[in-house]
Amino acid sequence: RRKKSSIPMATLVGYTNAGKSTLFNALSNAKVTAADQLFTTLDPVTRRIRLPSGAPMLLSDTVGFIQKLSPGLVAAFRATLEELAESDILLQVVDVTHPKAREQTRVVENTLKDLGLEDRPRLLVMNKMDLISSSPSSQSSSAGAAGQNGLPVEDASTGVLVSAAKGWNLDHLLREIEELLISIEGPLTVVSPPGNREYR
Repeated sequence: RRKKSSIPMATLVGYTNAGKSTLFNALSNAKVTAADQLFTTLDPVTRRIRLPSGAPMLLSDTVGFIQKLSPGLVAAFRATLEELAESDILLQVVDVTHPKAREQTRVVENTLKDLGLEDRPRLLVMNKMDLISSSPSSQSSSAGAAGQNGLPVEDASTGVLVSAAKGWNLDHLLREIEELLISIEGPLTVVSPPGNREYR
């Protein structure tokens, strides 16, 4: 059904507890369980959302990565990993407040490389900006704070700072997603689909 619809698809990836499910809920008005524990999200869940232009996009939430993901776990999570292979772009979510943010980012990148997905178009989503700033702020002014909190400044300057919990900067994130999709797919088709629909 997804392939027949020709609707672009983005999948959230990242280290476990980076806030992927919270971001998924904020963007899609879904009610996926978000908890501070390993593998809260096991089965991939996908929702149709609207981009700023009105064009539809499928957004998928997947299992969080951990360091040294064993072959057995990779096999167990085959469904969620297949979701990555179907995606047009990957939204790599990182907790910018975590002291090991840089290391966790590398774990995700290495896992994607092991899966043969290192060349898949990717957008870095730096989550939890509310914990490094008392109010919504511009991406550029918060990038320095992100660098001080574990993520290298060179990475912080290439992504989008958001707070999934507070809903900060999500409009900017959607614009960046749409621009990336347009650069890959060309102009997107604006249609009038029914309300949010869940695919499994």
